[in-house]
Amino acid sequence: MARSSTRMKWVSIFMLLLPHLAFTLTEDGLVPNGDFEQPPSNGFPNDAMVEPAGPTEIPNWKTNGNVELVESGQKQGALILVIPQGRHAVRLGNEAEIGQDLTVEKGSIYSVTFSAARTCAQLESLNVSVPPASQTIDLQTLYNVQGWDPYAVAFNAETDTIRLAFKNPGMEDDPTCGPIIDNIALKKMFTPDKPKDNAVLNGDFEEGPFMFKNTSLGVLLPTNLDEETSSLPGWTVESNRAMRYIDSDHYSVPQGKRAVELVSGKEGIISQMVETTPNKQYSLTFLLGHADDKCKQPLAVMAFAGDQAQNVHYTPNSNSTFQSENLNFTAKADRTRIAFYSVYYNTRSDDMTSLCGPVIDDVRVWFSGSTRIGVHRFGIAILALAWVLL
Repeated sequence: MARSSTRMKWVSIFMLLLPHLAFTLTEDGLVPNGDFEQPPSNGFPNDAMVEPAGPTEIPNWKTNGNVELVESGQKQGALILVIPQGRHAVRLGNEAEIGQDLTVEKGSIYSVTFSAARTCAQLESLNVSVPPASQTIDLQTLYNVQGWDPYAVAFNAETDTIRLAFKNPGMEDDPTCGPIIDNIALKKMFTPDKPKDNAVLNGDFEEGPFMFKNTSLGVLLPTNLDEETSSLPGWTVESNRAMRYIDSDHYSVPQGKRAVELVSGKEGIISQMVETTPNKQYSLTFLLGHADDKCKQPLAVMAFAGDQAQNVHYTPNSNSTFQSENLNFTAKADRTRIAFYSVYYNTRSDDMTSLCGPVIDDVRVWFSGSTRIGVHRFGIAILALAWVLL
């Protein structure tokens, strides 16, 4: 009887622990086999094999259609396939799909970072989905000479278990053509608190998508019009071209560890709606800089605040790679749009191909009178101190 009671107690404990064991939340970083370096049970495909042994299984992933594991140095005709990182990646043929089920926190915002390259067709694209959300990424534009780019898209977890899927929506004459994907990572997003003296949310860009430490290309942020579901909390990318999210490990960043590089000229607009009081005067301030990535000058941004606009050129300075800028405006409503885009289309001087541009950081909007009040109080304090000393 005592043995039976003990057994029942252990069964009860096991049943209580089972949900925690079975449904471990996906941590920030690579999803299981997100770099496709885990070998299949029958090993990686071997080009020396005369006949394939059948469809290649990809651990932790479910596939549909012509999904191929490719490796570094592999050729398609005279073309050497681009592998973003490591030795292996996945190529998606016509309407092929690869997906994985992940356990997440219901109601939270997540950002997916992945690397993508095109192969045969210039008009290749990639659909990224977490049902019911879906976004198609245009791979036509190559942003750097290496032939691949990291991207990030965001989604709202409507359930505890989501299916992350990548699909090639195209139909090419050669069914093996299609985008290559690699290095798939997930990050749970947090919306930073809005500073008391700044109406801009995440104006320092410190909260953003997952970034791989060994990747020096930053992360591209494609079109996203939903400020509440964004890989860059608070901000939207209004245009057809992407922004580049950069880090201080590989670029010159004006402040902190993160910033945004405007790499798409007038086709790349980043914006935010900030809370304002009608008929009050405000100042939009920001840091404008050079990423120290051999970007050809001139560099300039067009800054917008409500009905005001200002063209600001970056002026090189031997003592600093950034400068502080200011735009005054009068609010017309309880929400005011601020926005930035690069005036020019810039490329790097070393390869004349990789896209680059001016860097913005530390974006702030504050009531103009607060600065004057602050200076006035500071002056009074100085006079009082001088009187005491005398």
